[in-house]
Amino acid sequence: MKLHLIPLLIALAINLAIDIFAYRRLLRSQVWPRWAVTSYACVSVVLYAALGVAIVLAQQTADEPIRLAMWLLLVFYGIQAPKFISLLIYSLSWLKWLWRGAKWFVRCAAVAIFVLLIFHGVWGTFVTPYTLEVRRVTIESPRLPDAFDGYRIVQFSDSHVGTYGTDTAFVSEYVDSINAQGADMICFTGDLVNRHSKEVEPFVSVLSRLHAPDGVISVLGNHDYKAYFPWASEQEWRADSLNLLEKQRQMGWTVCDDSTFTRHRGADSIVVVGLHSFRPPHWKIPAYLREVYPQIANPHIYKIVLQHVPYVWDNYTDTAHIDLMLSGHTHAMQLMFSFFGVEISPARLISPYWRGEYHNGDESLYVNTGVGEVGVPMRIGVKPEITVITLKKKK
Repeated sequence: MKLHLIPLLIALAINLAIDIFAYRRLLRSQVWPRWAVTSYACVSVVLYAALGVAIVLAQQTADEPIRLAMWLLLVFYGIQAPKFISLLIYSLSWLKWLWRGAKWFVRCAAVAIFVLLIFHGVWGTFVTPYTLEVRRVTIESPRLPDAFDGYRIVQFSDSHVGTYGTDTAFVSEYVDSINAQGADMICFTGDLVNRHSKEVEPFVSVLSRLHAPDGVISVLGNHDYKAYFPWASEQEWRADSLNLLEKQRQMGWTVCDDSTFTRHRGADSIVVVGLHSFRPPHWKIPAYLREVYPQIANPHIYKIVLQHVPYVWDNYTDTAHIDLMLSGHTHAMQLMFSFFGVEISPARLISPYWRGEYHNGDESLYVNTGVGEVGVPMRIGVKPEITVITLKKKK
């Protein structure tokens, strides 16, 4: 598990400063009894201790300490974030010009919001991550061959099976749901594991149950390249990479890592192009795409590109004809709120392509928010997603 030290220390310093200020201010305010203020301080100390243990555990190589670190991080942020939001609101009651009734209302509102946010956190830990959502979309294109009009694809992404340890229950549930859709093809858009190939071993028999007439096509995500594990040598890393590919083949999946898969129906065909998760420099993209598939710019061939990271869509469509690109990676940062139909997530700050459908003329992108979790085992407002995509000929 990779923790970036400098941003972490900055965040920790800010957290400590706010907590110390709040403790001293609450102590002087004489609104709360002494035991309540002392309890606030004790809870804060326990949370910082949990964070410290999480940081130490995150440096370990074994899987159990890493999973414990994820839960400790969840406890820390799951309480600190609501606490600071509530403190921000509560601090309004310290304004001297507010009358007593308004101060009382602000304090009550702060406490109510804290309770509400804690409830959302608990729900997002124990309910939402196991509440599967099946989203159905239709993608139209005038270039779709007639024989593939109505062709159905199920996309799923970001399984992160290492987060579940050896518990296969939820993975089995979404495997059954995917199979129940009766799709022509199943596409997995990366991040099967968190850190190394051994994580997938308890799940091989379950994931082997996935089936579709045109098979299960997969690409690798950034976590599948094992950049988050302290390998002893490059040889060890390469051996583990080959093992992950072999595990997917054992499951009956076709791994398209910088390669192509063509499906024929009579005289018509579509091409699935699987691309590496890490894009080359901008000026090398045209040559890279042509190397993977020489006909990538041919507008008369219907192409579906599987690429784990959606942020590269603009770069690819500038130099190639990509009818449909399927991606994952974002998880919508496992945090989303909906207000009057408007979806708000910190993922918006990273890229405009973070969830759902995007279109550029007749070229389309779909970003799946994944079925698993990484970092912290929580999903607030973002259900695990499988997507049923129906291709239609645009008249």
